[in-house]
Amino acid sequence: MTVMKKKLKRLLVGSILLFCVFPLAGDCLTLITPEEAARPDQPIPRGMKLTRIEGNGPQIKIHSPDLEEPLHNPFVVDIAFEASPDKTIDFDTLSIKYLKLISIDLTGRIKPYLDNNRLMVKDVRVPQGKHRVQLLIAYTSGEKTMMEIVLNIEK
Repeated sequence: MTVMKKKLKRLLVGSILLFCVFPLAGDCLTLITPEEAARPDQPIPRGMKLTRIEGNGPQIKIHSPDLEEPLHNPFVVDIAFEASPDKTIDFDTLSIKYLKLISIDLTGRIKPYLDNNRLMVKDVRVPQGKHRVQLLIAYTSGEKTMMEIVLNIEK
């Protein structure tokens, strides 16, 4: 191989890696990989519904997806975080975890899509099945809100 062909090959491989690694470089966000979905689940508490909220921190409002309906790939994630008039949200506390036997931190994948108080991703893909996800956010004064949701993905 000539030197020029080697450089072009490296450039092509590097471009592909950048496209896959940085979520804002492409149109699609694979929130949960098939390998992660195949890991053992965390035990589900009795009576777990689609959504559970605890805490006295910021409000977490899910505008999309509709958790009452089965989801199909790709889907839109639109979540707003709202503060009381006398409080300030500490967005550094935002934590999003995939609840498996050993939880998987998804925060780094999705946080680049946070703009002000809104998390908006237009093309999210998740493997087929039921997936428990935990969102956590807090005020600068320390009060936290934790929300668990179940994403039910059908073909």
